[in-house]
Amino acid sequence: MRITTEYKNTYTDTEVSRRIFTYTATEKDEGRPARDIILYKWKMVHHDVARAKYDTPNGITVNGEVAYVNRRLHKGDVLQVILTDFAPQNIVPENHPIEVVYEDEDIICLNKPAGVVAHPSHGHYSDSLANYLAYYFQMKHEPHEIRTVGRLDKDTSGLILFAKSRTMAAHMTEQAEKGIHTKTYYALASGVFEHRSGKVEVPIEREFDGAQKRVAREGGDYALTDYEVIRQYEDYAYLRVHIATGRTHQIRVHMNHIGHPLLGDPIYNPKCKPSKSFSDERNDAVCLTRAALHAGEITFRQPFTGKDIVLRAEMPKDFLPYIQDLTSET
Repeated sequence: MRITTEYKNTYTDTEVSRRIFTYTATEKDEGRPARDIILYKWKMVHHDVARAKYDTPNGITVNGEVAYVNRRLHKGDVLQVILTDFAPQNIVPENHPIEVVYEDEDIICLNKPAGVVAHPSHGHYSDSLANYLAYYFQMKHEPHEIRTVGRLDKDTSGLILFAKSRTMAAHMTEQAEKGIHTKTYYALASGVFEHRSGKVEVPIEREFDGAQKRVAREGGDYALTDYEVIRQYEDYAYLRVHIATGRTHQIRVHMNHIGHPLLGDPIYNPKCKPSKSFSDERNDAVCLTRAALHAGEITFRQPFTGKDIVLRAEMPKDFLPYIQDLTSET
């Protein structure tokens, strides 16, 4: 299978980017409908097929001729599908530096600083990561809709993926459901853990008296969090965390539920106490200015090349004073 990409050289509110998929049929494809290649090999969603069929000139062709998706293929036939994406019309491009960890024709991974929202929202019309990414694409003359794969809270730092097409976003959702696309978080949680690892499987729902606050209790949405203690300090621990679900504030809520709220968390740990584990020369307070949570690793499979991708981000600077001597015995 050969896949090529073509982009227009200019960028306006109405122009589109083009992603061209090309497949040459083999003997095994004899009599196979083009639909099978489009839906099952490329795993395009029906919306993409409709857009290629009705909105894109020559959007679906076999040997250069416009074809229906039920067209039967024969050895040597060349199937081509053109996917188009309209440029983002509701996200204002904003010139601001971004840290690109990985990028290919289908996806881009950024390292988000703490304190930056992922998408425009009330009070953050033009200073979100999506605004910065829209400007980045504009400068590359590659208009794309901004499609986040997963999400991060404003104060959570680390890796976040953006798909460049609806098809890629669908692939990543499917991979997450199958456990192929995973994310590893690192956290600093208060207290001394009795066990080196554990699982929190408690539903989460919105607190009745707070717009942002969530609470772990029966009646909410199913949520599952696995954690491992990397290093136990005097009165807090450095954790590796995986979540099987993506509820709002999930890690923060679950760690608070088991009596180990994250350091610096203004919602779930507002009474963070000073630590005795640091000398005065280092830092006498464990309290951070934000919830100590960092998305440090992402894995996924590039669906069109089959390559397994592992991406990592360095620990943020505000974590470093609290993870001393990681190689020593506890």
